[in-house]
Amino acid sequence: MTLKRLFGRGIFQTGWINVGASLLLAAGVFFASKIYDPLNHGPAVLQLRTPLDDALPLVPLFVIPYLSLEPLIYFSLIFFLVFRTRIFQSAALSLILAMLASYAVYFFLQTEVMRPTVNGADALSRMIRDVYTGDNPYNDFPSLHTSLSTIIAIHWWRTDHRLGIVAAVWTALIVASTVFVKQHYVADVVSGLLLAWGASWLFWKVLRKETQPPAF
Repeated sequence: MTLKRLFGRGIFQTGWINVGASLLLAAGVFFASKIYDPLNHGPAVLQLRTPLDDALPLVPLFVIPYLSLEPLIYFSLIFFLVFRTRIFQSAALSLILAMLASYAVYFFLQTEVMRPTVNGADALSRMIRDVYTGDNPYNDFPSLHTSLSTIIAIHWWRTDHRLGIVAAVWTALIVASTVFVKQHYVADVVSGLLLAWGASWLFWKVLRKETQPPAF
């Protein structure tokens, strides 16, 4: 495979306009992510806990996929940027929309998760306590862990179905981790999935329309 074919749909081969747009979107994803912390406080307005949430156990092993979200996003966006600019643009726009829509809910309809006390001395228990310490029990509905990881998986599927399967499996672990680490309720997960699919469908449709050749 030649370098031109390998990078032909990436940022280095798609023109300066696409380079500028892509870099602006990369900055947009970064700055949108910084809005999370200022909103991560009470008081909670909604309580979405159900008997199903109470029945789900704390599974410390799931803290590993839970903590993998940021590396997954960074690696995926860099790959898309270098090799598939349109995929990158769609993913970045979808991530920004998911974050801003979630922030609006956090601001007006804040929720809270009741987290258990974790007393274990093992490494996984310490990792869970670190998660709890670094993230207040707010900003829960919809789950950003769910929506952002699902957006990434959808765009890996659009890049390559084989890689998409791998991304889907790992995303499923991340989504499951949100309830098994007791960072989210089931309602948070469902809303996050719906948000991810809606945002991804919207921007992929728009960008595909823009790149289709005119009809004569």
